[in-house]
Amino acid sequence: MYLLKQLVLLLAALFGVLAAPAYAAGTLVIVGGALESENRDVYQAFVQALPAQGKVVIISAASASPVASADYFANDLQQYGVPSERIMMYPLAVLDDGQTQDVDESQWRENAWDTGLVAALGEPAGFWFTGGDQIRIMDSLTREAKQPSPLLALIRDRLEAGAVVGGSSAGAAIMGRHMIAGGESFAALLEPPNRSYASSDEETGGRLLLTPGAGFLSSGLVDQHFDARARLGRLVRALGETGERFAYGVDEDTAMVVDLEAGQATVLGRGGVTLLDASAAVFDFDSNDLARGLAIGYAAAGARFSLGRCELAGDVGTVTRGRESFNHPAENGGGMAFDRHSLEELLGPDLLDNSAVDRLEQLSMRNDGRLLIFGFSERDDSVGFRTDVGGTVRYSACNVGFDVTAATWVGEAGEPR
Repeated sequence: MYLLKQLVLLLAALFGVLAAPAYAAGTLVIVGGALESENRDVYQAFVQALPAQGKVVIISAASASPVASADYFANDLQQYGVPSERIMMYPLAVLDDGQTQDVDESQWRENAWDTGLVAALGEPAGFWFTGGDQIRIMDSLTREAKQPSPLLALIRDRLEAGAVVGGSSAGAAIMGRHMIAGGESFAALLEPPNRSYASSDEETGGRLLLTPGAGFLSSGLVDQHFDARARLGRLVRALGETGERFAYGVDEDTAMVVDLEAGQATVLGRGGVTLLDASAAVFDFDSNDLARGLAIGYAAAGARFSLGRCELAGDVGTVTRGRESFNHPAENGGGMAFDRHSLEELLGPDLLDNSAVDRLEQLSMRNDGRLLIFGFSERDDSVGFRTDVGGTVRYSACNVGFDVTAATWVGEAGEPR
């Protein structure tokens, strides 16, 4: 039954990709959250992508403090050269901020549908969505049957005309046609998805919740706060549920800058972007073989990759295969007794830059004895890159085999099954 569902989803996703609007001229700046004001590379990417004329419109509907959130980003933009007269906040919110005594922001809920306000924007050069709760953004921009508001229609039109659309955290989550609105990796992989939304607490806990997104990126899933919040598992489940073939997990203080016309993205900032390819994957969340046949990659800052496939270029350094730096029996396992490894470290010095290992497994266990086993395997087409950035070695990788299985720990002397 589950495999039949996947076939239906694949056909639906294929039709959706063909039917989705193609924003072929603009730029997306997708930030994984926790963007530091000192992150010059990311801010400059947004500023330099702006057309010479037009406003920069900040939309802070996701935030519980929309005015303060918009002011914060506006101040950062001015530090990076955008004149204050070009910057404006669009009055859109769903909650009143008790800290602003002179205004009730909840009265702005319907402003995306105010044609006079939207027309007064003219032809903006860019839009920025701040962090908070991504459900608030989409509830503000759409109505029943996800009818787009005049504001959302304007953003899409301007993106197609060459404007830049950016966002951080919740502002990144909305970018695709499908939006990850909540869930954590363990529950996402082992329990059925949520079908309703109770509160913003679900964004970081519980089962996976999927809703429609803004569709600025016409294919592919986006997740944010990726490495810091261990979201690889929930992104796997989201791929299986939506039928999307590719996904991007963006780390904190890191941007995936998408040139829609070229179909390429560049990684800027402190972390990297995890690339998941499900084009040959088999999902069966009703069994212990949760996901097979996935391919995983990682693009560190400076790398450039093609949308929808893992082909790396840019400042990626030298190929590791045949020039491995290490020859050590890297540990399988997980938990506090082990060094905490990021995905970059696992794919780089532990696997692709290590001549002694061709497969690694990382384990996670819940207090009810349920285990998740994440397997990473070097394949014939796997490729790793090593580069030195200011004395720090960074790794990028493509086409590493990836599978996820579940098990149950059966006792102190037992084995997982």
